[in-house]
Amino acid sequence: PVAFGVLTVDSIEQAIERSGTKAGNKGVEAASSALEMVSRLAQLEAK
Repeated sequence: PVAFGVLTVDSIEQAIERSGTKAGNKGVEAASSALEMVSRLAQLEAK
């Protein structure tokens, strides 16, 4: 699996907000999605 997360922001403030404050950490969300896909693929291969 490949995850590609790009923050499209207009300011450094938006970048900071989207990388770990109230809006959550979008990088962590992308990484979690990739790890979930690895887990699902492993489950499918085990069957």
